[in-house]
Amino acid sequence: MDTSSQLDRPVPASSPLPSKLRWSSAWLFPVATPQARAGVLTGALALLTLLPGWVLNLGYRWEVATRLYTGQSPAFPPLHWSHSVMRQGLIVCQVIALSVSPGTALALLGASAWRLGADLLALICWLAAGVLVLAAVLLVPAGMTRLGCEGDRMVFTAPWRLWRTVRQRLGVYACAWWITGSAIGVSLGVPVLLGSTWWPAVQRWAHASPFAGPGPFLEGFPLIAFLIIPLNLVFFFVLSVWAWQVAGYAFTVALYGAQPQRGQTTAPHA
Repeated sequence: MDTSSQLDRPVPASSPLPSKLRWSSAWLFPVATPQARAGVLTGALALLTLLPGWVLNLGYRWEVATRLYTGQSPAFPPLHWSHSVMRQGLIVCQVIALSVSPGTALALLGASAWRLGADLLALICWLAAGVLVLAAVLLVPAGMTRLGCEGDRMVFTAPWRLWRTVRQRLGVYACAWWITGSAIGVSLGVPVLLGSTWWPAVQRWAHASPFAGPGPFLEGFPLIAFLIIPLNLVFFFVLSVWAWQVAGYAFTVALYGAQPQRGQTTAPHA
């Protein structure tokens, strides 16, 4: 497959992609419509199955981003345990695994060199591993977005060439990473803050009620822990799915928003 001819493919004329990537639009995208909210909640329920639910949500993120790019409505279709969505999720997992495997291999090689006393070789391997992992983190969102939106398999065949795509829109691509990072921070931070409200009470109960003590084990267990622990899990699942969809929106708009159309020319300045 010749991917070079697809590198500068413009956004379809019917696409509703905005001309600018805005923080508020990205954060609101997964909750802006009833279909979007239903997709996020269904994805959160799917996470109760752990790994299969994670794969399903990765595939669903791909499907939503593709529909956003092509202008299909609604952008959030009903989420089902379908073969196509699971297949897309497995492809995403494959891309992630292939992207981090060179860095992981070098890190393991460095660990082996360190055990053998080759400290300099170990340091070189670890530095190279860090560079490769950083490059993977930088380029994989671009590669996955192009794969989902255009069917461009460059992320498999020549991932280093994705740098050209990123470089051409580096400012907005960096903004997409800031938006994605902030959403991930919220998805992790809110459960941590909730946990901080009940964990001290559980610790006090644990010190006051030793395991070998008389009476029922849960006697005196703080009621807030019974309420906060499941609520914490709900928030973590829902916010995780929300953050994945925020990322899908951000990188799709970053790569394809306000692209010039073929045949269009810039009017000369008067």
